[in-house]
Amino acid sequence: MKKLVQKTGLPKHGELYELHRLLGALLSQDLTIDQKLDIIGNEYDIPIEDNLRKDVSDMCNLSQGIEDKGIAIGEAKTETRIIINMYNKGFTEEQIAAVTDKDIKDVKAIIAGKGLVFS
Repeated sequence: MKKLVQKTGLPKHGELYELHRLLGALLSQDLTIDQKLDIIGNEYDIPIEDNLRKDVSDMCNLSQGIEDKGIAIGEAKTETRIIINMYNKGFTEEQIAAVTDKDIKDVKAIIAGKGLVFS
């Protein structure tokens, strides 16, 4: 138990931090689903039924989906900046499409401001 507390940064189980620890465990990215369920079942005496197991799993997958979406947005912003910078440096739309492996229509849309252009 002590190693788990040190590794995850969760407060020790006790009345003072009971809700804080439960929420911290559920929202932790460092704990596996099984570790989360172990804390819920063993420390809080909450019965672990199939629907709770599924809900915890869904919650973990949701956070991964949010992270993946954030990464995709960041990549799109970077790609857009690269395309705009190349265009501003005198590259043709065809050259930009060839270098970035983008369809020429996408390159033209980004340059025209109709694509994913972020500041």
